[in-house]
Amino acid sequence: MPVLNAWGCNSSLAALPLTLDALEKLKVSKASSRLGACVATNLNNDGILLYEAMAVLFVAQAHGLHLGVGQQIEILLLCVIAAIGITGVPEAGIISLSIVLVTVGMPLEILPLLLTVDWVIARGRSVVNVLSDIIVSLAVDRWPKKR
Repeated sequence: MPVLNAWGCNSSLAALPLTLDALEKLKVSKASSRLGACVATNLNNDGILLYEAMAVLFVAQAHGLHLGVGQQIEILLLCVIAAIGITGVPEAGIISLSIVLVTVGMPLEILPLLLTVDWVIARGRSVVNVLSDIIVSLAVDRWPKKR
């Protein structure tokens, strides 16, 4: 159910109450579910991170720009920083993507092309974020505890 909610409202933060309910039904401890889901909602943004990194590489290829390994690592780090904290804002990925593109000196002219598919991709990103929050919570709960 949290996955369908994330798809419909395009926000993993809006799906958080349903995610916590689903984790409770999976018998995940409250401490693990709150750590895994609540904290990860702001920090574990796999969907937006992957989207931004691939979109920047797409823009570079579309404009015939060659990116060295150092530039690709710089782009990856910028995408990680840009992805933190934007989970609760639907369609914020395109804004943070434009910030990353400007920071690395790439043209913004390709953004309208990305907007044509962003509506569907944004919902997929929210679903990926919810699934990763659930997986993190399950992993934290199942991690061997020292006594």
